[in-house]
Formats: sequence, structure tokens, C-alpha cells
Amino acid sequence: MVHTSVQPCQSAFSLVEVVLALGIIAFAIVGIMGLMPVAVKSAGDSMRETDATLIARRVFAELKTGTGGNRTLFISANGTTNLNLAATSTNNLAFSEDGLPQALFLSTNAPVNAAYDYYAQISITNTDFTNLSRVQVDIAYPAAAPAARRTTNSFVTLIGF
Repeated sequence: MVHTSVQPCQSAFSLVEVVLALGIIAFAIVGIMGLMPVAVKSAGDSMRETDATLIARRVFAELKTGTGGNRTLFISANGTTNLNLAATSTNNLAFSEDGLPQALFLSTNAPVNAAYDYYAQISITNTDFTNLSRVQVDIAYPAAAPAARRTTNSFVTLIGF
């Protein structure tokens, strides 16, 4: 009787297979890294749009609380300002990153100012209906950029008085 011993099968990756696998992984990583700036920019834009929405909601909420044509809008740095819903007008405010009003300014051309994060233009227009005004809030950001390079989001509502 002849005994033959069976050698255990040793399997391993060849150098060519390892190099190909590393090449595929490197190609995938380069593609993923190329998408990172786009993802970071999109996340930043989304945060600023959310902040703009919250600022507009705050303005609308303050204008809706109250009675009569004159409504008060609170400005932390300068106290308050009154907005007359019965008259057509435009008001300009600067806001901080946390959505708090910082200053009232007269010009419709908001200056470049790194002290603020957002500019809001509040336009009140009378409608054909008695005691009902159209209020539009345009939020522009970033305040530190020239006017031509700012992104503007517009929000509109009707407010009765």
C-alpha cells in the first residue's frame, strides 16, 4: 500500500491582483474626494437658506402679533422700529447669523459689512382689499459680499390689520 500525503492548498493573491485592487480603490477615492467641495458648498448653501427662512418667519411673526396698522419690529441694537401696514413702505434691516436684527439702515443698497450676516428688505404694499397688506421680505446674504454677489431669497405673506 502506497501512501501519498495531500499537501494543503495554499492560496494567496498575486502581486498583480494586489496592484489592480489598489488601483481600483485609488480611483474610487479620487472620485469621492472630487465631490467633497460640492457637498461642502451645498451644505453651506442649505444652512444659509434655512437661516433666511427663519429670519423671514421671525419678521412675519412679529408683524402678525399686534393690532392696528402700526406694528412693532424689535431690533436688538437700536430698540424697536414701527412699520405701518396701512401705508406702502420699504424698510431695511441687518441681521446676525443667529437671526437677530442688528441695525436699521436707510439705503436700499445695503453696504458691504462683515459685522452682519444677512440683509432684509421688508416691503409693504396695500392690496385692493380693506385692511389687508402684502408683505414681502427679501433676505440677501452674505452681507460681507458686494450686492451683485449676494444670494437673495424672497418670502411673501398677507397680513390683516
